[in-house]
Amino acid sequence: MSVASVFAIEGLTIITPTGKVLVQNTNLALGSDEVALLVGPSGSGKSTIIKLLSGLLEDDKEPWKIEGMLRHGEQQYDLSEDRCDVGGLVFQNYALFDDLTAAANLGIALDHADRPDPTLVEHTLNLLADIDPNQTIASSSGGQRQRIAIARTLLANRPLLLFDEPNAGLDPYTAQRLGILIRDLCRRMGRPALIVAHHVDDLLPLVDKVYLLDPHNHKLQTIPVNREAVDNALLAAGKANPEPELLDYPQPHQVKGSWEQHLTPHSAKRWFLRYLQEYFWILWGAPMMLLYIFSGAAILGFVIMWFGFNYDLLGDAARSFVHDEALKGIGFIEVNIGVPLIVCILMIARNNAIITADLGNRVLSSQFLAMRNLHVPGQIYITSAIMVNMLVGGIILVAASLAISGLTAFYTWQMIFPAQPFELWQEHFFRAMLPGTKGGDKLIWVVVKVLLSSAAGGWVAIRSGLTRKDSVIAVNYAIARSIILGVTATLIVHAGIAVIVY
Repeated sequence: MSVASVFAIEGLTIITPTGKVLVQNTNLALGSDEVALLVGPSGSGKSTIIKLLSGLLEDDKEPWKIEGMLRHGEQQYDLSEDRCDVGGLVFQNYALFDDLTAAANLGIALDHADRPDPTLVEHTLNLLADIDPNQTIASSSGGQRQRIAIARTLLANRPLLLFDEPNAGLDPYTAQRLGILIRDLCRRMGRPALIVAHHVDDLLPLVDKVYLLDPHNHKLQTIPVNREAVDNALLAAGKANPEPELLDYPQPHQVKGSWEQHLTPHSAKRWFLRYLQEYFWILWGAPMMLLYIFSGAAILGFVIMWFGFNYDLLGDAARSFVHDEALKGIGFIEVNIGVPLIVCILMIARNNAIITADLGNRVLSSQFLAMRNLHVPGQIYITSAIMVNMLVGGIILVAASLAISGLTAFYTWQMIFPAQPFELWQEHFFRAMLPGTKGGDKLIWVVVKVLLSSAAGGWVAIRSGLTRKDSVIAVNYAIARSIILGVTATLIVHAGIAVIVY
């Protein structure tokens, strides 16, 4: 594999949207297989540099000011204008896709990357020794998740490896083994790595250079690779020292052969179909969802029919006298207004909560950032799959609910008029909706109402889910807001069309 021998950044300046200077006119260089530590106080800008090199530095309301040139072999980037994503990032919290298996987490990266040579796949396999390809992320230990995250980043096939606090929470032995793993990968692959870390004791013997980001002069300074020099530099810069925690990191052994079949490249299009299938089940195909919707339809069919003929103003004689017209009106209201409205409200309330929670979790756990870094158009896949399922599912659920509510209405009618034949009910219940009638001509508006409310609800849920999330509380607020706005939009759509059309 051909990999450039040097990364060089010259004249790097980073100023936040609020005007705070993080880095000013500084330089950084990495050899072809060098491992470098980037240290400095919290908030000095280390993670910002990592995001810049991985193409994940985003503008909020105001733009960042970036200056400098990055050279990688024959490629050159003007950082003030070009989006540079030469670095594959291993996130501190791993940002694994928890709805996918271990193998699928790697497969989605492989299918969206430049085709790697067999050597890269071999290096990746060496990280997966004790991991079952089909195990879930939730069932994986901390050490296994870490190695899945590293393997996924390797398969993205970027020329620079970036690690954001990879040893946070590790005991000294595990941290040293991680450092050995990173160093050996860089040596074998001929690729450099830049590691942001606060705990450096166990990594220092394994790195080639150390950069200190000094918050006083906003420069990257090369300091000697020894404990005393690093400690002195960090103390001078205001180093904070969080406490480590224990994390499992099992010893590697012989690689399971079943991994090789999972690391065969496929078409990237299959991932959209996978998400389409996943959200089909979540949003309208699951048995509990069908029971929830159809129960509402059955209850509505009973209530409208029962109380349509059993309220105080109607005696037995009057009930028989108005029977035909009442049955016609009940059928019209149930089919054109009642069932579509209730089903859409039930569907939007449930699905908006699920969609917002799902997307909010992906935002909070940096999964969408990881997808961007892997060149996976995750937001397009997921939001498209959600909207397709909301629209198609809305139509199918309403159509099936109309059948169930109609059947319930018939059996309720038979309880009230046990001697009457089915043909009489059928003739009058659907009389206002037969082809050529006024009601029949307007049945298309039922479809319009369902599609508009499904689209509005899905859009609200997606917007609520994709907004920035800083905590679980923010996700919970977004869920509540999504339900309220989605149901309100549904009521407005149905009421507005009913007033205009009927």
